[in-house]
Amino acid sequence: MYVRTAGQTDLPGLYELCCASAGRKLQQDVFAQIFKAVCADSQRRLVVAVEDEQIVGYADLQIQVLLSDCAPAAVLSEFYVAQPYRGTGVGTGMLIALTGQARAVGCTRLLANCSRVNLKSQAFLDRHGFVRVQHRYEKALR
Repeated sequence: MYVRTAGQTDLPGLYELCCASAGRKLQQDVFAQIFKAVCADSQRRLVVAVEDEQIVGYADLQIQVLLSDCAPAAVLSEFYVAQPYRGTGVGTGMLIALTGQARAVGCTRLLANCSRVNLKSQAFLDRHGFVRVQHRYEKALR
């Protein structure tokens, strides 16, 4: 398994994995437009984990400058590993890669959000030194 920056040739494999993550079929043309924009965004780092030439995980990190820190922070906005590869080091590999990229651009913190019912993800974040610091609220706008 290896982790690398996502590129345009990853579109088909990443589309399938994102559909699995979302639990539904996503609009392929809209997904392609968003994927292209994410890849071109200098404030984002999108990586894929590859095993046997198949994308088995992806993670999207966004660089944000926070007024309260007067410094950039990295936010893990999406993080997904295909079911058969969970617990095999894929997530750790992606986290290590993105942590290095965040440090390289001067980020002082790495932030992550996790569903309160996703205990496995919470345990993963705990194992990797994350500390729970606040509650997140969400409101649907549709």
